[in-house]
Order: sequence, then structure tokens, then C-alpha cells
Amino acid sequence: MHHVVIDEHCGFNGPTMPARTPVRTPARPDRLALRLLAAAALCCVALWAAPSWGQSADNPANGRALWDDTPGASGVNNLTNSCSNCHTVQDRRTKIGGSVFADISFNTAMTRLTQAISAQLAMRQFGALDLQQVRDLAAYIADTPEASTAQLDFTAIAINTDTATQFFDLKSAVATTESLLITGVTITGSGASKFTRTSDTCNLATLQPGLSCRVTVKFNSPDTAGALVQLNMTMRQGASATVFTRTVLLNGVVTPATPPPSGGGSTGG
Repeated sequence: MHHVVIDEHCGFNGPTMPARTPVRTPARPDRLALRLLAAAALCCVALWAAPSWGQSADNPANGRALWDDTPGASGVNNLTNSCSNCHTVQDRRTKIGGSVFADISFNTAMTRLTQAISAQLAMRQFGALDLQQVRDLAAYIADTPEASTAQLDFTAIAINTDTATQFFDLKSAVATTESLLITGVTITGSGASKFTRTSDTCNLATLQPGLSCRVTVKFNSPDTAGALVQLNMTMRQGASATVFTRTVLLNGVVTPATPPPSGGGSTGG
């Protein structure tokens, strides 16, 4: 498990900003704990009720504005720091996911952020943000290219029989000025030949911020053996030379239709 490392002065390993004129009294620690517990409960409800990809209520662009100027964008003038005063969002993505372009889920980003606000004394000032502002910050941390699903499952009713096609979308980051170049789309693993891309608008595509492409796949097996393979998309963003990958698992099985029971009985006379 990763741990958020926070500087005692600003909460994010960096310098502090001059204190602004207080407008309202910061929440006392006991009130703050109750607020964070309530926010966490609301977050769980929202995550359960909302789709796992492209949640419309959580805005990475708003999150970027909050990151760059937390007091100004939030309207909470008694905050003494912005997130950007202490580190970049790329630093946080690397800390959480291991790389600048890590595939970080919203849920993971939200959990890490709320834990830090609750546990780190210097970050408790951000408990003055409302729940949606915290969610927008989490959406910005998680704002890297992402696939709309982690796995597609196919069931063929007989050997040498096509399944219905299924698709997924790859979406580029929203709160960025950089385009996304998909340098390749391949299916790898034992049984890869059983899957066919019937259409693909992702391979070698260049996506502007917030846009998406689509890969459509079908499954057909010459035998009853199933297959679990990887569809890999390699890409790089903007002027960066770093190539990174997004992977969708393709799972195919063959389940022959059960024949109807025979009539049986004697026909002798």
C-alpha cells in the first residue's frame, strides 16, 4: 500500500503561501472528522450509483483549476495553500500509480485524497472544500487515458461460429492541452487468433483532449477450448517520448447448445 508523504508545513512537500485574510472559521478537528466521515459515505453511495467510466458529475477541468489555485477556485479564502504550491499532479500520479501516465481509477484517487485530508494535520484545511470539489480534484488526479472497460466476455454457441461483436472506447485525458497518439493496437496471448478486430478507430489515431476512439471485437474458435488474451494499446501523449500501455482483457468460451431431450419409448406393436 502506498502512503501519502506530507510535509508538516504545507502538506505536499513544498513552500507555503502567505496566509490570506480569514473569511470563515476553519472546521474544528471534531467537526472535520464528522464532515469527512459524511463525505466518505456520500462518496461510496455516488460511486455505487454512477457508471465506472466517464462520470459526468466529476469534472477534471474543474479539478485542475482547484489544483492550480485552491483558494481562488474554491472560494474558501481562509485556505493558506494550493496543491500546486507544493507539487505537480504528475508527482501525485507517480506516487499513487507508479508513473506520470498511470491508469488510476477515480475510486483510488478519491480514497487516497480523502485519507490524506483526514490523516495529515497540514492538509486538514482542505476539509473546508465541499464534496464535489474534492471529487473534482480526485477526477483530475485520475485524468489519464482510460478504457471504458477492463474486460470483454464472449460466448460462442458452437465451434467455428462467430459471436456477436463487442466494443470498448479509449478516452484521452480531459484537463490537458496535449493530444494522444495511439501507436499500436495488438491482441496477444495463447488463443489470440480466435479474436478478430472487426473495426478499429484507435490504431494510429491522434485524439484531442477529451475525445475517444473505439475498437470492436468478435470471437470464433475452431475448438471448444476457451481463450483469455490481452488487447494492448500503446500510446504517448504530447511531446513526451514515454510510451505507455492500456490493456483490455478478452475472454472467450465455447458453450455448445444443449440438444433437446429425445422422445424415447417403445414403438413395438
